[in-house]
Amino acid sequence: MYLAAWIDANDITDTQSRIIVTGLAVILFLWLYIRTARSFKSAATARLDWLQQTLGLYSRAAGMLDGDGAVDSPAEHEQETESLILLLQQCKAAPLVTTELLEAIDAYLKERDSSRHTQLQKMLEREISRRIREQSSIIRSLDNPGWGIGFWKLIRPAVPFAALVLILYWCLQLYQEFHGPDIPALSWASAELWMWFVSCLAAVISFYLAVMTPRKDSTKASYRILALFISAAALAHFAGLTAAPYILAVQFILFLVGFGIHPKRSRRNRPYAGSTELLEASTDIERIKPEK
Repeated sequence: MYLAAWIDANDITDTQSRIIVTGLAVILFLWLYIRTARSFKSAATARLDWLQQTLGLYSRAAGMLDGDGAVDSPAEHEQETESLILLLQQCKAAPLVTTELLEAIDAYLKERDSSRHTQLQKMLEREISRRIREQSSIIRSLDNPGWGIGFWKLIRPAVPFAALVLILYWCLQLYQEFHGPDIPALSWASAELWMWFVSCLAAVISFYLAVMTPRKDSTKASYRILALFISAAALAHFAGLTAAPYILAVQFILFLVGFGIHPKRSRRNRPYAGSTELLEASTDIERIKPEK
């Protein structure tokens, strides 16, 4: 009401109001686009910093493990061992340390035999190689991206504005439908309209989470694919308002499917030889084994 009164008081025509709304939309789009693009770049830069810190610790620890036992003096050997223990403790606090490496470090610090030494050294080398590949991938995407990655980086910051426009558009449609004479407030058509609105909101939110969530922070790729399926199901609304209950039911079923997805553990997350899980399992087997 205040906006309408201000427009009447200043004698603003429909054309002028459209120009004002368009200008505000352009300003909002530029602000969201620049802010999102900067946030992506800041996230990539922070990831590079974490990779550099982690690689620095891992490389020093791998070098000391490789040269362990090369000194002849007992005093130098003891000093080298203390430095290695301190460095391994620092590796446990690395930004990108994995659970597997934490268990391997704890096992080595607890039992410093040759098998633990070799195992930890190989694991550190694998982690170093993996982190170097990730670092190179991020640097290439920042400095020299390919055509596909460059185009995706160009349109991805526009997703928040597009999602906001769709939500506002659907809110206006819902408002207009309920203020029309065709749909009573308490009727099945009204319920279908609300189900259509909730389904569209679920589709936008699912698409936003699937697209905007960083790949490294995503829990499982299957969840991202499931979110895209939830979004794609909303395309069936073109069939009419009567399809809204069925589409919402399909989206709800897909949402429940996410709780039942248990992806297989990757190779680096599986128990390794000598890990705590396998040692506990072998101990349990020995306990239940019948005596001869």
